[in-house]
Amino acid sequence: MNTYESIFILKPTLSDEDVQKTVNKLEGIVKQSGELISAENWGKKKLAYEVMKEKKGIYVLLRFLGKGELVLELEKNYRFDDSVIKFLTVKLDKKGVELLKKRETAILPILPPKSEVPKEGGSENTQ
Repeated sequence: MNTYESIFILKPTLSDEDVQKTVNKLEGIVKQSGELISAENWGKKKLAYEVMKEKKGIYVLLRFLGKGELVLELEKNYRFDDSVIKFLTVKLDKKGVELLKKRETAILPILPPKSEVPKEGGSENTQ
């Protein structure tokens, strides 16, 4: 099975409930014949250019393992769903999969507690 990333943009006028229904439906399609790695809702963002008379859209990213037939089925559903205004699916190569695994296992820097954070304009010098 291959690793894929599929990003799709939903109409900004959808309610949170409708967005979740659409995402759940598409996740279900992936889970039928593949393995869902992750689903990320990036929220409402401004589009680079107008798409279907929309200037904003709700971005959602799906990462999954599957075969080419799964991509065809998923994209067919994108086309039939009126709430999806744009989509793109790419197959990750070995380098992309390795970068994804590194990013997932990377440890984020731990921020100090608020009491230890110096106030702006203070004379403390942190070097």
